[in-house]
Amino acid sequence: MPVMPAGRTSSVKAQGKTFIIQTEFRPEPGPVIISSVSLDGQTVHKVERAYPNPFDTEDGLQAAEAAIVAQHESLARKIRDNAADFIKKTRSIKISKIDRLGIIQGVSYIADIEEKLTGVNPAPIYTQSKMVLDIADAISKSSRAGEFEIAAILSEQGKFILDRDEGRGFLLSLKHDADIGRIIKEAREA
Repeated sequence: MPVMPAGRTSSVKAQGKTFIIQTEFRPEPGPVIISSVSLDGQTVHKVERAYPNPFDTEDGLQAAEAAIVAQHESLARKIRDNAADFIKKTRSIKISKIDRLGIIQGVSYIADIEEKLTGVNPAPIYTQSKMVLDIADAISKSSRAGEFEIAAILSEQGKFILDRDEGRGFLLSLKHDADIGRIIKEAREA
């Protein structure tokens, strides 16, 4: 497995707020450098740039890491210079659950189960997911265990996580090498 360029995480204080910036390199499906800005636990800005250069040599790896640093520092400067614009975004936008789940590393696809079931000839995984949600609801109603929050499914079709928000069920398809425990933890916080 090739060595991946190192990412960066830092905080920037501006106008009495602390912004968290995270920049990472994702090789699949095409190399990309992604930077996210969070404020008060909400992602308020995201920059995604393709990285067309090879990174499989020492020089290529150093060049990719330099590109990560440059993008990260450029975004930090932009926050310092225009903090008010970023602060306004937290007041004006409500990030949907599906969008918050979509930025979790290791998640390849997110589907609204009910929406998929209304389509023509839905894939069996959506029917199975609905059954799992129905079973979880029945257990929740007949026990003191509390309401269903999140579940993992391992099947011949792949790795999946079921999550629910305001009565809607979401099926998260995971990459084959995804860490299910970490993704469950991040999904609960999303």
